[in-house]
Amino acid sequence: MFATGLIIFFGIHLVPFFPKTKNALHSRLGENPYMGTFSFISLIGLLMIIFGYERAMDNLYPIYSHAYAYSEYVMFFSLTFLVAAYLPTHLKKITKHPMSIGIGIWALFHLAVNPDIISVILFGAFLAYSVLDILVSELKKEEKKLYEAKILYDVLSVVVAVLITTLAYNYHEYLSGVPLG
Repeated sequence: MFATGLIIFFGIHLVPFFPKTKNALHSRLGENPYMGTFSFISLIGLLMIIFGYERAMDNLYPIYSHAYAYSEYVMFFSLTFLVAAYLPTHLKKITKHPMSIGIGIWALFHLAVNPDIISVILFGAFLAYSVLDILVSELKKEEKKLYEAKILYDVLSVVVAVLITTLAYNYHEYLSGVPLG
């Protein structure tokens, strides 16, 4: 189930890298059905990853134990980037790829504290995808929709990231099935 979930999740996320395929699906389905289908397939893949995830006991490298001391702060920055991706923020305007940066930070940190093979495959795939997404986006040099960034949305990104970080830190085991520490 884990491997199938990875294939489904990243498979659907690779569709935008192929503009002809994406445009054909988009024009056939329409904006909202395309986004809904994309989101639904992503969710199915993500749920299969979560429910199929089992920690293997064979570690590929030593755990970076100091990472636990900084976990809340690192995840806060990761989640700030993720939230900023959905709002007209200065952070988004400056970095251009806040979602991919946030996912990259999240994946790197999880790789530091989860050296088992299944975790390395999972978080390594997310890290590879986030780097690939940034590279492909930069090479395409697509015109982005112009918007007026507002500091209010940057502040909102930080506030929402604090809330999500607090919830994720306190309920990590219930959300992912993996206890912290």
